[in-house]
Amino acid sequence: MENNFVKFFLTVFLTLCISISSAQNTQESRTYFPGNYSTQPIITFKEGFLNQTTYYLDGQKSSPAEVAALINSVQSEEFRFSAYQRKKNWGTAINLTGLAVSIGSVAYLFTNEITPANVRPWFWVTFGGGVVQGTGSILIRDADRRIRRSINDFNAYHYSGGADAFLSMDVMDGFLGPKINISEGPMQLETDQVLTRFQSNPEALQLYEQVLRREKVSTVANVVNSALGIGIFFLAVGFESQSSSQNDLLIPLTFTGVGLNIFSRFYERKTRNLTREALYKYNYQ
Repeated sequence: MENNFVKFFLTVFLTLCISISSAQNTQESRTYFPGNYSTQPIITFKEGFLNQTTYYLDGQKSSPAEVAALINSVQSEEFRFSAYQRKKNWGTAINLTGLAVSIGSVAYLFTNEITPANVRPWFWVTFGGGVVQGTGSILIRDADRRIRRSINDFNAYHYSGGADAFLSMDVMDGFLGPKINISEGPMQLETDQVLTRFQSNPEALQLYEQVLRREKVSTVANVVNSALGIGIFFLAVGFESQSSSQNDLLIPLTFTGVGLNIFSRFYERKTRNLTREALYKYNYQ
């Protein structure tokens, strides 16, 4: 029975990994149209706490409904901003459900004595909460990418051409965590190419150099977090009998992993917002 249970969760885990890869790595070519609709305001946004997004129209805080109305005013293009926003809301609800399960499992670990009889059920409940949370994250990230592309397409109408080209960003999941890619129209740029283009805008260059430093910190944090996850797995599941020393390690490892995961989310969100700020300064100032 236990083996079937383990196989089921491993199957779900592998399926989620494939889904994440598919959702994050689907590329779409984009064509930008210079010079049109130049009187429309530019849309910018910042990611906030619990996946909430704050939108701005020419720097003025605006609601998603106002942004949707503005985007839909372009009759020659089909922007599905509202549908993507609803998808993100569903993903947020699922993500928070998984988060609640994970928090409950951590509270159980802290308030109950861990024994060989309850350590494995605790681990699988925690794992299940992570699966639910991961499913919500997939929906959120996919919706965010589509929202970002819609806004990029809309904003590209403001671009009037000239010596420089319109730059946009995309976030891709990698083995060592998310990576921010910069594209010039449909062409993805290497880091040195981005730095070369930013030479003409010192303020944007300074922000992007800060982004590169923060990405290195994020990579280290993700490596450590992965190592902690492997350690917790072997402590909770990899042994038939649990020694007191192994049990004593579960609580500090689990809390360290949770804390590092929270840190990574906040840190990476700030990095993405800084990247958007750098691109805004380059494209429009």
